[in-house]
Amino acid sequence: MPALTAFGRRWSVGTDDFVFPGLLEIFVRVVWLIAISIVYNYHGSTVWDCNGGGFLKGYYIGLLLLLCICIVLSAVIVFISMKGSITNVGPREKLVLFLYIKIAISVPELIWNILGTYWSFSESKECQRSVVWTARGAVISGWILAVIVIIGVIVVFDPLGKQSRKDCNTTRLQSDPTAQVTDSAMVASRKAWEKRLRFLCCCLICDDQSKDAFKDISKLLTEFFKGPYLVPTDVAAGLILVQNLQESLVGGAQYDKSYATFSPNTHEAISSSSSGLACQNGRPKSNSRPTEPQPWMTMDLITHYMKFALGSYGWPLYVFDNLLTGVCRLCGACRCFACMKASPNIIHDNCCMCNTAAIRKYTELPTEDIEYVNYHNEVYEIPFYIAIDRKYQAVVVSVRGTLSFKDVLTDMTADCDTIEMSSCDRDSKVHKGMLQAAEYIKSKLEENDRLQFAFQKAQGSRLVITGHSLGAGTAALLSILLKPDYPDLICFAFSPPGGLLSYNASVHCKEYVCSVVLGKDIIPRLGLTSMEDLKFKVYRAIRDTNLPKYRILAGGVWQLICGCFDDNSGLSNRMLNGENLIHDSRSMVIRERLEESIQESILKMQQFKDGNTQLYPPGQVLHIQEVDRERRCFETPSYYAEWKEVDEFGTILVGPDMFSDHLPNNVFDALDQLSKKNFTPRKYRTSQNREAITDV
Repeated sequence: MPALTAFGRRWSVGTDDFVFPGLLEIFVRVVWLIAISIVYNYHGSTVWDCNGGGFLKGYYIGLLLLLCICIVLSAVIVFISMKGSITNVGPREKLVLFLYIKIAISVPELIWNILGTYWSFSESKECQRSVVWTARGAVISGWILAVIVIIGVIVVFDPLGKQSRKDCNTTRLQSDPTAQVTDSAMVASRKAWEKRLRFLCCCLICDDQSKDAFKDISKLLTEFFKGPYLVPTDVAAGLILVQNLQESLVGGAQYDKSYATFSPNTHEAISSSSSGLACQNGRPKSNSRPTEPQPWMTMDLITHYMKFALGSYGWPLYVFDNLLTGVCRLCGACRCFACMKASPNIIHDNCCMCNTAAIRKYTELPTEDIEYVNYHNEVYEIPFYIAIDRKYQAVVVSVRGTLSFKDVLTDMTADCDTIEMSSCDRDSKVHKGMLQAAEYIKSKLEENDRLQFAFQKAQGSRLVITGHSLGAGTAALLSILLKPDYPDLICFAFSPPGGLLSYNASVHCKEYVCSVVLGKDIIPRLGLTSMEDLKFKVYRAIRDTNLPKYRILAGGVWQLICGCFDDNSGLSNRMLNGENLIHDSRSMVIRERLEESIQESILKMQQFKDGNTQLYPPGQVLHIQEVDRERRCFETPSYYAEWKEVDEFGTILVGPDMFSDHLPNNVFDALDQLSKKNFTPRKYRTSQNREAITDV
C-alpha cells in the first residue's frame, strides 16, 4: 500500500506483492537453467554439426545468458519487495527501477523466444532428438510464461488508475497519498463500477430493472470503497490480522473444553461465540433476558424444512452434493423431452425437468404433491415452488437462494425500503431488493389462487415458507406480507442476510420466523454497518502492524491449509508493536490517510446507529457452532446449538469458515447431526466476551 504507479498510471498491485510471484519465477527459471545446462554440457561439440545446429547452439547460449540475467533481476526484486511493512514503503522505493529493467529485458527475451521457435521447429529437424526437444520445451515454456504475464497485467490493470502529469512527476513509485477524492473521481468510479456490472451481464438481457439495479449497486460500491487505495492483497492481509486478533483475544475463553465431548439435551449456558453491536436507541439489551423459542421450533421440524430449501436450488446443488452419483440418481427421476408436453404448473424448467426431479429427491414427495414450480429468473424475480407436506400437514412455499448473476443483483440492491407491519409503532425498514422479490412471489401466489388451490387439496394444513440465503431473506419478508391473511403461518429462514430488516421488524416476527445460522457464516452478519465496522478494523490492523505483507499472507495460508489455530502468537503479538517502525515522510502521510479513513468509518457507523438504519436478521435465531474448533483436518465436526438475539450478529467474524458455513449442504449436515442426536438447543446465553470481540 498504496498501489504501484508505473508508466503514468496506478496498478492494482503494491510494491510488496512481488515476493511470491518472484520466488515462483526464480524456481521455474532455475529448473529451466539446470535442464538447459545439462543438455548443453552433456553433448559433445559434434552434436551441433547437424543442419541448423549452429542456430540451435546459439539459441542455447543466448537462452542461458537471459535466464541468468532474469534470475538475478527477480532475486533483487524479491529482496526489495520483502522490505518494510504495508505502510512503510520507503525501503521499497527503488523497486520500480528494477521493474523497468526487467521489462526492458523481456523484449530481447521475447525476440529470442520467437527465433527459438523458428530454429527448433523448422531448421533443426535433423539434429539429435534430445537436444531439439529440450529447445522446444524451453520455447513452449517461454510462451506459457508470456501468457501468464499478460494475464497478470490484465488482472492488475486499474481502469481508474490514469495519473495526471503532475502526479507522475511528484511520485514515481506510489500513487500520491495526499490526493483527495473529488466529485469528478467519484462520478468516474461510479461509472466504472456500472461498466463492470454491465460487462458481467453481457450475456443477459439488460432490462429496466437491471439498469436500475446497476445504478444502485454502483453507487453503493463507490461509497464503500472510497478512501485510501488498498490493493486486494492489502485487504487480504488486513483480514488475516483481524482474524488473528479475534482468535487471540476470545479464542481461549470462547470454547470451553468441557464441551469437547458432545452433550445433547443440555441447557447450560456457555460463552457466546459470536457477538455484535450493543442495542441502541433505547432497545432492550438482549443479554439481560433469556431467549424463548416457540414450541414448533424443534430440531426435527427445522431439519425437515431445510430439505425443502435445498430442493429449491434444483439439479445444480443436487449434483454438487452428490458428485459421484448425483447425475445417475437424477436420471431415473427426470422426464426426457417433457418440454414437448409441458405442464402448466412447471414454469421454465429444462427439457428433462431436472430441477423438479431434484425437488422430489430432496423432499421425498410424490409428483402429485408438487403443486407449482416457477424457475423464471430476473432481477427481483427469483424462483420458488409450492408443495404439500402431508407428514406435517403443511403447504410449503420454498424460495431459491442466490444461483445466478441476476440473483446477485437482487442481493446487492441493499438500500432501505419501507414495509408496513400491523403491530409495529412505525414503518419498518427492510432490504429493498428482497422486498421487491417478496412482492413478486406474493403476486404469483395470488395469481390464479394458487395457494388456495393447494389448501383445497390439503385441508387443515398451515402455511410454511422456507428458503436459504437470498431465499431466506425473501421468505421472511414474504411471511410478513402474508401474515394478515394466514395467521398460523410459520417461516424457516436458513442463513438469512444480516442486513434484512430493522430491529423492531425483527422482534415483531419472532413468533413466526425461525432463522438458522451456522458458525461464522458471513451473510447473516453482513450489512452496511458491519461492513463499515470490518473496513475500520482492516484499516486499523494495517496501520498498526510492522510485519511485512508476505509474512502475513504466508501465515494465513499456513493456517488455512494446516488448521493451526492454536498458536497465533507470531502474528498477533507483533501487530501492535510499533517500536521498530521507521517511516519516511511518504509513509507517514500514508498512515495519516489511514487514520483519516478510520475516523471516517467510525463516524459512518455512528451515523448508521443514530439514523436507525441498522438492519438485522429476522426473528428467532438458532446459532449452530462447532464443539471443538481444534479438530484435525478432514475430521467431521461435532455441533451444538444455542438460541441467540439478532443483535449478536452485528460483527463479522473473520476465518476460513466464513464462506463455507454459508453453503446449504453444510447447514443441512449440521442440522441433521443435531436432529439425529436429539439435541435440544440451549435457551440461555451469557454476554462474556461480547465487548471484547466487538472491539477487535
